[in-house]
Amino acid sequence: MLDELARDKENDEYIKSFIARHPNTTSRTLVYLLKYDKVEMMGAIAGHANTSPEILELMVRSSDKLYTLFKLAQNPNTPAEALDELSEESDSDEIKLAIAQNPSTSKSTLMNLFDEDDIISIEARKNYDYQQALGH
Repeated sequence: MLDELARDKENDEYIKSFIARHPNTTSRTLVYLLKYDKVEMMGAIAGHANTSPEILELMVRSSDKLYTLFKLAQNPNTPAEALDELSEESDSDEIKLAIAQNPSTSKSTLMNLFDEDDIISIEARKNYDYQQALGH
């Protein structure tokens, strides 16, 4: 049903953006919605639990929109390598904080965030310690 609504040419981008946020939207439908290159749409896809790690990685490499990059940094399905790349390239404290809090962030990237502003450093250390405790 959601896939049909997403592909229906009668539905405007507002409806398609709502579909991109719906928790039952499939990965296939989210890939289809990528063609609507609007900030709200890209942010919804970047933050969606059903967006595949491969698509998230491609989005990290191709997006220049702060909101989309922030949602990618928050998504626990974003691969560690993509988060590493995003951390190296971003000057945004908001994005760095989201990376510091993301359970998929690699230990090496977390260690690099230890020298950032207080809250980023605190969150990176907390995440690092948590990963250590889990044996990751």
